[in-house]
Amino acid sequence: MVTFSVVIASYLGSYGGAARNREQKILRAINSIQSQTFRGFEIIVVADGCKKTIEIVSDLNIKSFFVERKGHFSGTPRNKGIEEAEGKYITYLDIDDVYGENHLQTIADNIGNYDWVWYNDIRYNPRMRVWYENKCDITVMGRHGTSNICHKKDLSVAWDFRGYAHDHYFIEQLLKFNNFTKIPTPEYYVCHIPGDQTTGYDL
Repeated sequence: MVTFSVVIASYLGSYGGAARNREQKILRAINSIQSQTFRGFEIIVVADGCKKTIEIVSDLNIKSFFVERKGHFSGTPRNKGIEEAEGKYITYLDIDDVYGENHLQTIADNIGNYDWVWYNDIRYNPRMRVWYENKCDITVMGRHGTSNICHKKDLSVAWDFRGYAHDHYFIEQLLKFNNFTKIPTPEYYVCHIPGDQTTGYDL
């Protein structure tokens, strides 16, 4: 039984603020899902006009789809992932980030009958050389993103804003559904934060 569909949108071309070595990092991201203690999941990689993505994942036992690129931060890849998902819940992973092994289990243990849930993520302090819990705010632009949400597939929400604030406008749609809660922090490790001089790094 598929409980979670993990959607990965992938564009490996160059753009400002992109993480380095993303061809290797997408494999790292996929491996972090495959290493989950919770087994009821599927992986859906959607190539955003990126044939290289399809080449990289073609030998893996996961779903992969190609969509025409509609522009940077277009919602098309994630919408395709939602459309093709067989899981009850949709969650996301950026190609340059990773899940800890208990990420999906933590969500499964706490999602109950909620339509969607949100949670803090985990980031790295390079000065202290430690990972720490990053407290997000689901109502403030720039204080949350795909690293902070899991939602039911059947809510009929869509990624329809093109631009860096696409996460915020998607979550604004989720906020219209009142049956949600914040859950204990699972294990989403944000490994790249473009433009942040304190935590802007490539792990």
